[in-house]
Amino acid sequence: MRRVATTLLAVACIAAALAQPSPARIGDDPRFDAAWRLVAERYWDLTQAAVDWDEARTLFGARPNDADDAVDRGLEELYAALGDDHSRYVPASRVDALRAELGDLPCVGVFGAAPWDAVHAQVGAAAALAASDAPAVLRTSGPIAYGRFPDGVGYVRMDDLVRAGTAEGLRRAVLDLADAGATGLILDLRGNPGGRLVTMMQAAGVFTRGFLWRALTRWSLPLPYPALGSPATALPLVVLIDGDVHSAAEGLAGALQANGRARIVGATSAGNVEAVLPFCLRDGSQAWLATGVLAPLRGATWEGRGVEPDVTVDPRTAAETARALLRNDATDP
Repeated sequence: MRRVATTLLAVACIAAALAQPSPARIGDDPRFDAAWRLVAERYWDLTQAAVDWDEARTLFGARPNDADDAVDRGLEELYAALGDDHSRYVPASRVDALRAELGDLPCVGVFGAAPWDAVHAQVGAAAALAASDAPAVLRTSGPIAYGRFPDGVGYVRMDDLVRAGTAEGLRRAVLDLADAGATGLILDLRGNPGGRLVTMMQAAGVFTRGFLWRALTRWSLPLPYPALGSPATALPLVVLIDGDVHSAAEGLAGALQANGRARIVGATSAGNVEAVLPFCLRDGSQAWLATGVLAPLRGATWEGRGVEPDVTVDPRTAAETARALLRNDATDP
């Protein structure tokens, strides 16, 4: 009788367990569906992704929704699975921190820099490199450092295109150097991780005008982008780059080269020019998504190949090579 009772108790326990509802899946949350569809419809080229996107929906969507942040964590990992270092899901709780770091960016285009938590380290490395061949005395104009070599060549260092005041600081620095009698200008972008689309456009506008770029996407016609503002100088210009120049900084260097405004000295840039567009979702979260790639107004994109210098030299000695080019310009009749 005891054995029968034990068996009945076990059966009852199994039945009770089966009757309990299983934890909801994160794939059942409408936020998950919206974020997944955004990639499916807007990502620039899913054949380049590190994961099959349909399989990713099944795999990640099956995770249990068993914690308050389960959906946010799942979406962060889902976007990271794309493997492009630019696309990211930002939970609503972290949007304010992102704004504090990058400035108050609305849902507008950004050209993806290196992962944002690495930007400051890259900027520090760029400053250390530039300090070895920069003028002995540098002034600052917002985030921009600038000075003049004894031979009259002006020097401007732009560490990133993220910080507020970068384009304005560049314009003031260039005007100051021109007023001081600079015979030519060096724009040092070595180690620049890139940043905002509008900053790239404004920086180009310090030196040239017109439509310089187009964004290539699979969901719209190519979008043309112009330089913004009136040129501040017509002085000869040389831009320094290396393999750590990314995204909007590559776009700036490549556009100035493509329209004949500048010569490029150093080493080929990173070839990492995915166009990142922040999308605002209903719950206050954001999806930063690589929706296209940047290209010159005519010609192939720099994605995967980089900006190739006109004069290839060791980036550590690029400033001296640029000075020699500009001194020759100054002595030519």
